[in-house]
Order: sequence, then C-alpha cells, then structure tokens
Amino acid sequence: MPMKISNAILLLVVCVVCAAFNMQVFAGLDEMMGDQYWVVDTTKGDNGWYAMGLLPHVKKVPKDVVKAVNSDPAAKEKYVIYAQNGDFAGNSVYGICFGIPLIMYLIWFAFIIGFPDRVDPYLLPRKIFTIAVIIACSVIANLFLMRIAADFAREPMARIANVAGNHASLLFHNAGIWFAILFSALGTHSHSFSEIKAPDSRNWQTQANEKFNWMFVLLAVVTVLEITLVKNKLALPDAAVDYSVWIIWVVIFMRMYGFSPKYWIKRPTGIAIMIVGTLLTLSAFYMLERITGVHGAGFASPILAKALGSENQNIGLSLMVSIYLVFWMEFAAAIRMNGPVKRVILKS
Repeated sequence: MPMKISNAILLLVVCVVCAAFNMQVFAGLDEMMGDQYWVVDTTKGDNGWYAMGLLPHVKKVPKDVVKAVNSDPAAKEKYVIYAQNGDFAGNSVYGICFGIPLIMYLIWFAFIIGFPDRVDPYLLPRKIFTIAVIIACSVIANLFLMRIAADFAREPMARIANVAGNHASLLFHNAGIWFAILFSALGTHSHSFSEIKAPDSRNWQTQANEKFNWMFVLLAVVTVLEITLVKNKLALPDAAVDYSVWIIWVVIFMRMYGFSPKYWIKRPTGIAIMIVGTLLTLSAFYMLERITGVHGAGFASPILAKALGSENQNIGLSLMVSIYLVFWMEFAAAIRMNGPVKRVILKS
C-alpha cells in the first residue's frame, strides 16, 4: 500500500531538515578554523592524545606560520596538522556532500523507526536505542580510522583529509549508513513472538546467469559513463569515489527493480521518481548557489571555478547524480512506490 502523499512529504521534509542541520555542524567546524590549521598540541597529555588515544589535543595556528616552520630544515619540532578549513565539508561543497546524510536519515527514520506511518510504540524504545548505538559505532569507528592514519603518517599532513578522501562528513555519514544496514540485517530493532520455519532452499531457482549478465551490462554502462564524465571534467579526477557510488547504485537498482528489463518496465513509477527527483534536486542546488552565493552546487559552480579554475566547475556532477539517484530510489521504496504497476483486468 503506497504511503499517503502528506506522509511522504513529511518524511522528505524531516530528512532534509536533519541533513541540513547535520551539514551545518560540519560546516561550522570549517568556519571555526578560518585561515588557520588545527595542529596537534603535543604539550598536553601523553603525546597530545587522550580518550584512548582517539582524539588529540589541538590548537589553532596560522597557516603561514605552520608552512614556514614545516618547510624550514633547521626546525627540530614540526607542526603535525590535524585538520584545515574544508576538511569537514564546508558550504562550498554543499550540493556534493548533502546527499549522504540525506540517505542516512532516510534509512534511520523510514526503515528503522518506520516514520511517519508505521511507528510501533512497543518497539520504538528499541529502535531509538538501535540508532543511538549506530551513532556511537559510527563516531568510534571513524576516530579509530583517523588515529590509524595518523600513526601511519610519515610527515606532517592533514590527517582528517588523509582518511576521508575529501571531507570528514562523507566518512561519518557513510559509516552511519553502513551500521544502519548492518543492524537492520541483524534485526536488532525488530521483534517476533513466534519463530518462522525457514524456507526449503532445495527447490530454489536462482536465475544466476540472467542476474549476472544484466549486472555486468549495467556495470559496463556506468564504467563507460564514469570514464566519459572524468574525461570531460564532470567528475572527480581520481574517479574512485564517484565510481564506487555508481557501483552501489547498480546493486540497489537491481535489488529494487529486478535484474532484467522485463522487470524494470513493470515499475515505471519508482524509476520515474528516481529520475525526476534527481533532476529536481540538481536544479534546486543550482538555484541555491545562485541565491546564496555560499552553498556550492557542485556543478556549474562559480565557487568551484574560483577555487579550482573554470575547467573544474563541474567536477561534482557525477557524484551528485549517483548519490541522488540512490536517495530517490530509496525514497521510492520508503513510500512504497517502487513496486510493479497493478493493471486492471476487465472481466468479460
């Protein structure tokens, strides 16, 4: 049964508001640094680390001072850079990074809690506890990764950027998605009074050949697409981050809509939501940057053009398209509009 339009709008608004607030927290960290580095303060604690060695004591030092000391061969004590402006996904990359927390909150609210129309009061405390555990696991896992990267660093470098690839918020929100899927698979937020007999797998027919054939066809399509986008400077130069999300899109698409075109054509509503939603999202971020001049769209972006050159003003397009295709695909499932269209059969 599809979700009522009012509930679907409510779910979307809540996810957007939470993602926006979350992004502003990370953008605020960037703004706190300004034109300075956060460097490890080795004068405090055991080598400047505390809380099981996961968080460093840091202090702000002007960038020109850090660069002068670190480039001076005579300087015995070098600054160890922990983070700099931009490492936490500031407003200049708003459109690129916004989609990951949006997916995360959609999974938390729609698929774990059942918001807005399938909230079970009996299970709600268990589900809220599950989300609290997800948040704790995400933070701890990311701090461990950052500390491991710091231990392997052989020269002063921005440790957060080294781990996150581009922005720390992407790593934290990806972990929130990963742990949400893990806990959902374990069924920690659900409960059943009666055991269900396991199905007899001896009579299963996997249709593995057809599944693999179409999976590799889709992978080939997105591979060619990503290469084309990179060559035309419409994607990040290293392509690894962009391409990984396209692979995720292929897997989710086949799970949502079936593993061959004969199933896809029966689900036009869900596919239309995915495509139209993505196009509207790109348009919204384009207008947002033009109106604010601060919140970068990720493509056709004066902010990126100013920072990286006009030839790189569209490098966020590939990642944005793939991320928002995934989001709107998940949203169609959350509002139960991804199933096959029911055709009315007239009785003669």
